[in-house]
Amino acid sequence: MYNKNKENILLHIFVAFILSSISYLLIYKNKWLAIIIVSCFFVYYIFMSITEKRVFYILLSLFFIIPIINNSIYYNIEFENREVVRILKTYGYGGLGEIEGRKVYLSGDIGNVSIGSKIEAVGEFIYDANIEKGTVGDYNLKSIEIMPLDLKGRLFKVREDIFNKIKEKIGGRRAALVTSIAFGYDEFLDKEDEDVMKNLGVLHAISVSGLHMALVYSLLKKLLGEKTAILVSIFYVLFTGAAASTVRSYIMLLILSLAPRLKRNYNPIASLSLAGIILIIYKPYSIFEIGFQLSFLATLGIIIFNKDLNKKLYKLPKVLREGTAISLAAQVFTIPFMILYFREFSIGFLLGNLILIPLINLIVILGNVIVLFYNLPIVFNYLSFLLYYSTLGIDYLSDKLLVFLPKSFYLNDLMAVAYIILMISAYFYNKGYKRAIYFNLIFLVYLVVNIYSPIPKIEYYKEGVVTISYKGEKEIFLLKKGINIEKYKKISLSNNINKDFNVINLKGRGKIYRDKNNLILNYNNKEYLINLSKGKIASNYDIIDCKYSSYSKIILFNNDVLVFN
Repeated sequence: MYNKNKENILLHIFVAFILSSISYLLIYKNKWLAIIIVSCFFVYYIFMSITEKRVFYILLSLFFIIPIINNSIYYNIEFENREVVRILKTYGYGGLGEIEGRKVYLSGDIGNVSIGSKIEAVGEFIYDANIEKGTVGDYNLKSIEIMPLDLKGRLFKVREDIFNKIKEKIGGRRAALVTSIAFGYDEFLDKEDEDVMKNLGVLHAISVSGLHMALVYSLLKKLLGEKTAILVSIFYVLFTGAAASTVRSYIMLLILSLAPRLKRNYNPIASLSLAGIILIIYKPYSIFEIGFQLSFLATLGIIIFNKDLNKKLYKLPKVLREGTAISLAAQVFTIPFMILYFREFSIGFLLGNLILIPLINLIVILGNVIVLFYNLPIVFNYLSFLLYYSTLGIDYLSDKLLVFLPKSFYLNDLMAVAYIILMISAYFYNKGYKRAIYFNLIFLVYLVVNIYSPIPKIEYYKEGVVTISYKGEKEIFLLKKGINIEKYKKISLSNNINKDFNVINLKGRGKIYRDKNNLILNYNNKEYLINLSKGKIASNYDIIDCKYSSYSKIILFNNDVLVFN
C-alpha cells in the first residue's frame, strides 16, 4: 500500500481545487450548501494553522479561491453575432462547438462540416451556463462559412481519413472498433460493441485512456529513447482529442521522466494531484466529466492498493498476478461512480480484463502504427489484415465469455452510497475508531429518506424513461417503445409501469403534461418545459434542458426547482 509520512502539499491543493469547483456549482444549485462547504473548509484550515502553527494552511485557503476566479472568468462571457466556432460534435439539428475555448450548444443547420473543423458563424448567442457540462449557452446559427483547416483540424481530418481507409479493408464496424480503441475516433462505434464491452467490464479499453497513453509511450521509449518519446507523445495526446485521462497520464509520465534529471524522488500521489490541478485550471468543468473522475479514481486505486494486492497474490504466476492486482486496484474507488453513471455493474470485469486487454493492447499498437504507413499500400494492407484478425479474436473471446459469465446486474444510487459509507466505516474502524461502525446508520437514514422521498423527485433517463418519487410511491413512465422494462424496475425499485399517459399528478404539488417529445412541469404556479429532444424548440416556458444528458434529476424543494444533469 502506498504510504508517505511527509505531507503532500500538492494533494492538499488538489483537494482544495475540487471542493472549490463543487462549491461554485452549488452556488447555482443550493447556496446554503455551498456556504456550508466553504465555511467548513476555511474553519478547518484556520484551526489547523493555529494548532500546527504553520502558515501553509492559511496559504491553502488562498488556493481555494483560484478555481472560483477561474470558473467566473470561464462562464461570465458574451459572444458577438459573428464568431469563429470549432465543431466538437454534430447532432440531427445543430451540435456542440467551442468559441474562445468555451463550449456552446449550436442550433441550426451545420451541413456536413467535419468534427474538428472551424466555421465562421453568424448568429445569436443566448447565455445559459451549465456548469456540470461546461457549456456557457446556445448559439443560434443563421449562416456559416467553413474555414481552412488548422493543425487541430488537420489531425481530426487525418483520423477520419484513416477510418475510411481501414473501413475499405475490413468493413465499417471493425474499422470503428479499431479507431476507437487505437486513437479515440468513436464516431461510428457500434452500440452493440459498446454494450458487449460494458458487460465484460472493459468499456474503458475501447476509448482512449491512460492505459493507451502509457502503452504508446512505452513503445516509443523503446524505439526512440525517453526524451524523444516524451516529445512525440504530445502529438498522440492531440491526435486522440486530448481527453482528460490521456492528458492526466501524459503529465504523470512527464513528471516521472523529469524527476531523476531534477534529482527528485517520484511521488505518484503528488504527480496525480498536479495533473488534476493543471486540468482544472485548463478546463474548469473537467472535474464534473466522467472520464476525469474515473481516470483519477482508478489511478488512485492502483497507486494505493496495487503493490499490496501483488503481495497477497504471490502464489499466482507473474502475468496473472499483475493483471489481477491492477484490475482489482483500479476498481476500488471507481465502483460507486460506475453504478451512479451506468446504473449497472459487471461482475465479470476481472476475467474480461485478463482475457481481452492483451488483444486490445495489440490493437492499440497496430492501430497507431498503421497511421505511419497510410501512404504505403503494401504495409497498410498487411496491418489491416492483422487488425482484421485481431477484431475477429475479440469477437470470438467476447462471445465465449458472454456464454458463461453472468450478465451485468442493474443497481441504483442506493448501492453506490452504501459502498461509499462501508468503505469509510472500514477505513476508520481499521484505524482504531471502533465507533465508526455506527457510521453505517447514515446509510439507513439515507435509505429511508430515499425510499419515502418526502419531496417530489423526477428522474429522467435518456433511453426514454421518467420516474416520479414522492411520499413512499414511485412510478415509472415510458416515453418510448422497446425499453428494457426489467432494467428500470430494478434501478427504481418499482413495479408501477405507465406506458400511456398525458398527465402525471404530483399529489397536489403540481402536474406534468406530455407535450410531443417533451414534458411540461407545472409547479408552484409556474410552468417549465423539460426539453428532451434535440430538435429546434420555440417556447415561452422556462427551459429545463435534459436533451444532452444521459441522466437528469429534478427535485422540487419548497419553491425551488433544483436540476442535476
